[in-house]
Amino acid sequence: MNATQKRRLELTRVGGAIAIPKILRDLGADANAVIDAAALQPETLTDSENVIPFTALGHLLQRCVEATHVEHMGLLLGQNSSTASLGYLGLLVENSPNVRAALDNLIRHFHIHDGRGVPILDISQGTASLGYAIFENSVPAAMEIIDGAVASLFNVMRRLCGSSWHPIEVRLPRSKPRSTKPFDSFFEVPVRFGTEHGIVVFSSDWLMQPVSDANSLIRRLVEDRIGQIEAEMVDSLEGQLRRLLRSLVLTRRCSLESVAQLFALEPRTFARRLEREEIKFRSLIDDARYEVARHLLADTSLAMTQVAAMLDYSEASAFSRAFRRWSGKTPVAWRADRFLRDHKRGGLGDG
Repeated sequence: MNATQKRRLELTRVGGAIAIPKILRDLGADANAVIDAAALQPETLTDSENVIPFTALGHLLQRCVEATHVEHMGLLLGQNSSTASLGYLGLLVENSPNVRAALDNLIRHFHIHDGRGVPILDISQGTASLGYAIFENSVPAAMEIIDGAVASLFNVMRRLCGSSWHPIEVRLPRSKPRSTKPFDSFFEVPVRFGTEHGIVVFSSDWLMQPVSDANSLIRRLVEDRIGQIEAEMVDSLEGQLRRLLRSLVLTRRCSLESVAQLFALEPRTFARRLEREEIKFRSLIDDARYEVARHLLADTSLAMTQVAAMLDYSEASAFSRAFRRWSGKTPVAWRADRFLRDHKRGGLGDG
């Protein structure tokens, strides 16, 4: 991937960040001064369709926290977000036939809204987990961004299911704040802090619920428009797969059948297309697992057995062999080297 492609993939729509100036003013801060300190123009935050570098959003939230001393700035941003904040993606989501289709569409096309974050949808044992992760938490204000994304996903679920929907719990990777009241008041369910990823956990029974006011005509029109947007991004099928597999590896859904379903293709048809474009599906899965493994080893304190399980390895030894094949080191040695390197630099690296 060249530098231009990498920059494009790490852009994000302004989306719900248009609420930041008002949030700052409500907190008694000088909104224009904060935005200027983040090297952005105030006009940038007047249109949700504007696009900014993902790191610029992080720097902006970092400046917001410094100016207001409010620990839950990301939460405030997220709770002011809605499906409308997602633009065309939000229109597609709220006009999907049922909740499961809506969330599959969210995962499949999330990159047109946010080119850096990784959406998560995991379904097992009667529960569903909808969440958001950032690989390499050296991104400025990463925890605030995740807080905001999880609050936004909470609002998406409330929009799809109605006011009777309530999650079982919410998990956030940030450290426990001095006051949990803002989180408790918004989510109204137990909130666990210091977890691996930010997720909203709810009963999987909700997945089959129809979206009551979905309009099939609007959905088809929006699908066409999103197809045009993706075509304009000039991203190859391989590029789309690499991005999508980052999400699916985290939830052990990276089979050819699962991916084909998200592309609305029969598995045989999808396999033929991969063969025609000379795309080695298993190699892409390996690349995604290696990327996710590095993230889990560097940015979480998960035990090796837990990392192996999250990557769908039945035994830690099998994961260790695979990781040695990818990196030339065992995961234990890689994590130790990373820790020493970060300690010498006094912060997280970009490994």
